Amino acid sequence: MINIAIIGLGHIAPRVAKGIKCAKNANLYCVASRDINKAKDFKDKYNATVFYDDYQDVYNDTNVDLVYLCTPNHLHYDQIMDCLNNGKNVMCEKPMVSSIEEANELFDYAKSKNLFLMEAEKTVFTDMHLELKEYLKEIGNIYSIRADYSYNISKLDYPKDHWVFDEKYGGCLKDIGVYPICFCNSIANSKVKNVVGSKFINNNYDCDFGAIGIIEYENGIKATIECSWFYDSINRGYAVIFGDKGKIYVPMYWKEDSFTIIYNDNTKNVIKISQESDFEGEIEEASNQIMNNKIESPKMNKEKTIEIMKVIKYLIND
Repeated sequence: MINIAIIGLGHIAPRVAKGIKCAKNANLYCVASRDINKAKDFKDKYNATVFYDDYQDVYNDTNVDLVYLCTPNHLHYDQIMDCLNNGKNVMCEKPMVSSIEEANELFDYAKSKNLFLMEAEKTVFTDMHLELKEYLKEIGNIYSIRADYSYNISKLDYPKDHWVFDEKYGGCLKDIGVYPICFCNSIANSKVKNVVGSKFINNNYDCDFGAIGIIEYENGIKATIECSWFYDSINRGYAVIFGDKGKIYVPMYWKEDSFTIIYNDNTKNVIKISQESDFEGEIEEASNQIMNNKIESPKMNKEKTIEIMKVIKYLIND
């Protein structure tokens, strides 16, 4: 059993806590927030063992096996380094860091310390996604993938100086663009060969407001990805995988529990998956790898994190 500490108790943390509770090999041992009252309330609500208001106390606690960082993007690099320097395995919410150079540095440092490090890209670990990959053969040879995730950020009433709008650490591509990119990379199961596209710009902000891109993979599969903060997509987003024998439609592919196979003769097969938490899979994976003395997951390792970041970098700098 892996004892997990959650650092940062914002809107993602409750879903992470549920995922830990659902995972067979993980225990919610510790929660931490700069706000001691928030930490205590969270600990009581989700039945953690201890709570802290100083992150160094988490690093010093010898019972902590794995730290899950749910903090704002601009804090990730320093906090990952703090964890590694204190001998802690790390999962970090996407985007893990702001540049390929930082990712290389952190993964290499984790390796030198024989510690586990993984970007928390839950999309590729859900039961639905794993089942989906088993059904890809139903539609024959895959030609293309289409994936979208968009929402109107103005509805959230963020102040203009909120970190999500930071040019380096924020932006739509790093907020939600990672979802369609990660999904397409996983389904294509090939390295990125080329990227073309164009980003959305809001002249009132320095960061990107999304992009439309076409990814070409080394195996010949093409993917079209779209993300935007200007408008709401259908159900916030969806994906379609096209093959020579049919297509697969996936609503809310980053967390949904069903998908539909549509064959060329228009017959359909709806596949439903029982899934308690969309965070359960990634937590079980990390815990298993740590228990087996591994420092990376083959499903989301250094190479896969950097492949996602390459696409983001191109589209931001289009």
